[in-house]
Amino acid sequence: MKKYLLFILFCTVSIMVKASDDDVKTFTVVIDRGHDDVDRGAIVEDESEFEILYALVAEITGELTSDVNVIYHNPTGVHLSIEERAAQINALKPDLVISIHMGFSNNGPRQAAIVLNDKNMEFAKSKEHASSLITHLTKDAYFSTIRTEVNGTALLEKVNAPAFMLEIGNMNAARDRYYLQTNGSKRVSINFTTFLNDLN
Repeated sequence: MKKYLLFILFCTVSIMVKASDDDVKTFTVVIDRGHDDVDRGAIVEDESEFEILYALVAEITGELTSDVNVIYHNPTGVHLSIEERAAQINALKPDLVISIHMGFSNNGPRQAAIVLNDKNMEFAKSKEHASSLITHLTKDAYFSTIRTEVNGTALLEKVNAPAFMLEIGNMNAARDRYYLQTNGSKRVSINFTTFLNDLN
């Protein structure tokens, strides 16, 4: 009798765990690497923003928990208009969209920024997620200060989800380009991945 009761208890627990697993909603994040194979972004000393970010984004999407689904949008770099890019992203029905770029200025290294658009349909949620990413990324002393801007980037307005742009590093600073192509890339990736895994 005891064995029978234990068997029933085991089956009940198994069913409850399975139901609990099924109830977990996957949090979908679309990562949109800035620019494409035609518009390669800023180019400095034969290095393009598009190419430098390729390895970084690929590394970010490789170490995630099962309840966070990260989609690397347009990995082959096909040329898309802003409207086409937004339409493809919206079709994926994401919970968050992050467009990753590099900045370009004459103000030296350590240029990092979060760019928001107050016309985004989920502006408050965008700010919340952006603040969390800043907390994670600034664990790396190299990007200890990350400024926040609201400048109306078109893609952020057109996507139907919380969204922001991350400018990581300054293309015009050789030090930043080197950092993102060497050990710095791993540091950024680890902190970014931790942020993603904390979303759900």
